[in-house]
Amino acid sequence: MTVVARAPMFQVLGAVAYGEKKAYEEASAKATLAGTDQERRVWRKTAAEELRHHKGFVRRLEALGADPERAMRPYRRALDRYHAATPRNDLEEAVWSYLGEGVADDLLRWLKRVADPETSAFVDTVLADEVGHEERATADLKRLLSEDPARRAQVAGAAWRMLAHMGLSGLAGGPSLVRFGAFLRVGSTRALLDQLVRGFSTRLRALGLGPRDLLSSALPITL
Repeated sequence: MTVVARAPMFQVLGAVAYGEKKAYEEASAKATLAGTDQERRVWRKTAAEELRHHKGFVRRLEALGADPERAMRPYRRALDRYHAATPRNDLEEAVWSYLGEGVADDLLRWLKRVADPETSAFVDTVLADEVGHEERATADLKRLLSEDPARRAQVAGAAWRMLAHMGLSGLAGGPSLVRFGAFLRVGSTRALLDQLVRGFSTRLRALGLGPRDLLSSALPITL
């Protein structure tokens, strides 16, 4: 990897590492608030896995000669803002979790393709954990919709609010193009966009939604 190519990869790994830290904090909070012992065990296990992911990406940055804190710094405000959001209700929380887990997993699949062999091997272990996380998020959403099928009409609005919040969060901390342009400079830009768009669309279709449903929910909208 050349010096020119290393800089954007450091930024990408910094963003992923900080995202895993936020996921750890979120899972830890849910473990504390869990209503049953079983639920608490599930979230504690998830928190432990997310912490392992965070520490692993930090170690990969160090092994590549980067300063992890410096690599994560540009993404702190955006990710802090995104994860600080409070969904309106349990259904919106489930939709955000279902789609958010999917976006994160798609990003990791792309990262596996463009990273060095050692980092790609580590990403494989992360994805193995994430399978269970995405399955749980999917099961939670399906359970809510099966309990009250009429709530399916609210899903498109929840999905649109997630996209809008994600975009606004990306603007936090200054011009987002400077920070998130690193993902494009790493390479395989078409593969990245295809992975994210195709993955998001597939998950929407699994809920019986398409682009028109999101557009119809776009206006009016309050965040």
